[in-house]
Order: sequence, then C-alpha cells, then structure tokens
Amino acid sequence: MHMELNKVYEFDLGDMSHCGMSHDEMCEHYRCNSSPLSFLMEKLLPKWFVNLVYDSTPLIIECNGQSIKIKPDLRDKETRTILYDQKAFNIKGGSFKRSSAKGVGRVYIKELNDAWAKAQTFIWTDFTNLPMVRTIALTGEECLERWPSGTISKNDREELFSE
Repeated sequence: MHMELNKVYEFDLGDMSHCGMSHDEMCEHYRCNSSPLSFLMEKLLPKWFVNLVYDSTPLIIECNGQSIKIKPDLRDKETRTILYDQKAFNIKGGSFKRSSAKGVGRVYIKELNDAWAKAQTFIWTDFTNLPMVRTIALTGEECLERWPSGTISKNDREELFSE
C-alpha cells in the first residue's frame, strides 16, 4: 500500500517478546521509552508502504544565513526528494523539535526549528496501545499550524491520529 497524507493506518506488531523479556514487559517498556522501537519502525515503514524507502542521506537547507542539517529517516521511493521523519507518540506525548535543540545546554530557536519542520513530512507512530501501532503522515507545516510549540500533549492523541 501507499502512504498517504492525513490517513490513519493500523498495524499489529504481534509477539514483541525478545531477549528473555515477555511480550507484556516489552510492550510496557516501549510505551514509556519509545526510542528503541522508533529505530525499528524506521525500517518497518518501507515494508508496509511501497512508496517509501529507508534513506537517511542528509540534506542541508538555509535559514537566514544559517545552515540546517536535515537527516531524514525515509524518502519517497520515486524521486527521493520528499523527506520523512518518523516520530514516536507514547504515553508522554510527542515532539517534533530538532534533537539538536533538546537537552541540557542546548538552545531551541523556533525560527530554525520551523524551517527544519517545514522541509519534511512527519510519520507519527502511536506506541500507546502496543502491539497495535497507528501511523499518520502530516506535513511539517501542518504540524506547526496545529502545534506551534513543536510538542504534542498526550491529551491530543486522538486529535493527532484522526483523519
């Protein structure tokens, strides 16, 4: 199938037990700490959607004389010009702020973050009801219109995953 913008898809990851951990233990782990599952999801998405390809080749864009490095997770298979960034939504909510602006000692500059976001499409993956995963693709521009802060509250889950 083809990934389309603003369309919700649902997948069943099946048995998630591994490394001596039970299915329930792994589901609970990923609900709270979705980073490890996100890395796997980046590779799964092109298996589910034939119009996507895993390609993290960086792209540099300019914003007011500053270079911004975009390292997408995926690209469109046909032209490789549409950039996709997989974003996890877990029990804490979701964020589409640049990783270079998150954490102690890092600076968030809204103008640079907005330029970065507008240059790509975000594929949101809902990890709150594992092993079921919902996905939806929204342009960075739409995400900024709906959530200008770059943060999506856990209370906005159904708003995010609605068509």
